[in-house]
Amino acid sequence: MEIEELKSIPIDKLLSLLGFEPVNRIRGGTQLLYRSPFRGDRHPSFSVSVVKNVWQDYATGTGGNVIDLAILLNGNCSFHDAAVWLEEQSKALGRGPVGVLSSRETVAFIRETDPVIKDVKVTDLTHRALLSYLHSRQIPMDIGTKYCREAHYSVRGRPYYGICFLNILGGMEIRNAYFKGCHGAKAPSVVPLSKQSRSEACCIFEGFMDFLSFKTLVAKGFPNLIDSDCIVLNSTSIVSRAIPFIDVYDKAYAFTDNDLAGRMALERIESAMPGKITSLSDMYYDFNDLNDFLMHSHGSPR
Repeated sequence: MEIEELKSIPIDKLLSLLGFEPVNRIRGGTQLLYRSPFRGDRHPSFSVSVVKNVWQDYATGTGGNVIDLAILLNGNCSFHDAAVWLEEQSKALGRGPVGVLSSRETVAFIRETDPVIKDVKVTDLTHRALLSYLHSRQIPMDIGTKYCREAHYSVRGRPYYGICFLNILGGMEIRNAYFKGCHGAKAPSVVPLSKQSRSEACCIFEGFMDFLSFKTLVAKGFPNLIDSDCIVLNSTSIVSRAIPFIDVYDKAYAFTDNDLAGRMALERIESAMPGKITSLSDMYYDFNDLNDFLMHSHGSPR
C-alpha cells in the first residue's frame, strides 16, 4: 500500500479492530471519545475526528494521523514497521465491517500484559468446529492436529475457543473462523523436521496457516517442494526476531505473501543474509498467499 492509502485507514475502525470502542460521541457523531489505548484511563482523554481521520491525546498533547498512531501503538517503532503493521491490519478491515469479538472476524495484537484474553487452557485439537474450519482452508485433519493445539479462553468474561499455534517463547497464535489474535509473548515459531538433526535448508512463512498449507502440499507430492525445518514469523512486524534462527541454515526458501508487507519482509530478510534466501512466492503469483493458492487450486500444479 502507498503512504496515502495507509493514511486513509479509518482510525476508529482500527481502534475497534484492536478492541477499543468509543465511550462517547459528540458533534453529531463526527468526534469520538475513547479511554486512551496507551494507558488505563478512568475518563476518556483520547479523541478521534472521523471527518479528518486524525487523533488527539489530551493528556499528553500528542496527536496525528493513523501512521503516527501505529508508531506509538507499537512502542515507538520505526515508520517502516508501522507501515508493515498497518498493512496487516488493513487486510482484516478490507473483509468488511469490524465488530465485536463474538460475531465478526478481527485481528488483535495482544500485548503480553494485556488482560483481554484470560483463563487460557490448551488441549489437544479435537473440537469439531475447529477441525471444520481447517477443512474449509483445505488443511487435512491429521496435519492440523499434528502441529496445532486447541485453546479455550475467556474475553471479558465470555468463553471462546480457537486453534492454537505455539511460538518459541510460549506465546500462542489463536485463530478460529471469527477471531485471529495472539496471547502471550509475540515471537516466531520454529518447527524442526527432525528432533535429531537440523535440515540443510529451512522454509519461511508469515503465518501458521501458510505453514500448514506447505505441509499439505508436501503431503500431496506437489513438485519441487522439499520438506525441511520451518520458521513461522507470526507477524512481519517482528521479522528481525526470526533472522537469528534463519541464519543458522545454509539456505532458506521464503513463502511470503504477494503484497507490500510480504515484499518488505522478504527484503529485510534478504538484506540481513545476502545470497542465502530464495523466494518461492512466484509459485502462487496469482494469489495473495500460499493458503489462498491451496484453497483455490487445491494444490494442483499449473
